[in-house]
Amino acid sequence: MQCKVCDFLEGGFDYRNRTVAEILAKDDDWLESTHDYIQWLFPLDVKSFSNRNAPVILIDDILRISESDAAQQNLQASVKRMKEFWVTNDFWIKRYDHNHLRFTRVIKSLRLLSGPMAAEDFKEWLFYHLGLRVEEISPKARKHWAAA
Repeated sequence: MQCKVCDFLEGGFDYRNRTVAEILAKDDDWLESTHDYIQWLFPLDVKSFSNRNAPVILIDDILRISESDAAQQNLQASVKRMKEFWVTNDFWIKRYDHNHLRFTRVIKSLRLLSGPMAAEDFKEWLFYHLGLRVEEISPKARKHWAAA
């Protein structure tokens, strides 16, 4: 069976014919208001509750992505761009925001596809960025991040 998200992460297209590079070149307003790209940049092995078009990766897909230099480079570029987005926009630092779910997805996806160090590095960055403002985030979201 073909792995469309594997192809996407290796330089192909998502279900809307967008490449990773095209998505990462979008401005912050687009990244905030568009909700169907994050599942493609950071796929998981479970079904998305918010996007029926989100890919679900299987063990063979995880192995392929984790061993693919192109996919790993695109994952790193995606993390870098999303960090830039979240650093320059602090509207998400509040009790609840949909970006909190995105953080959980990024952490879980990195753990699956790039290994535990990549996931822990992202978590460390997130909590460092929040600093003392971490208390503004709901305990439930913080618990999800810690467990991811």
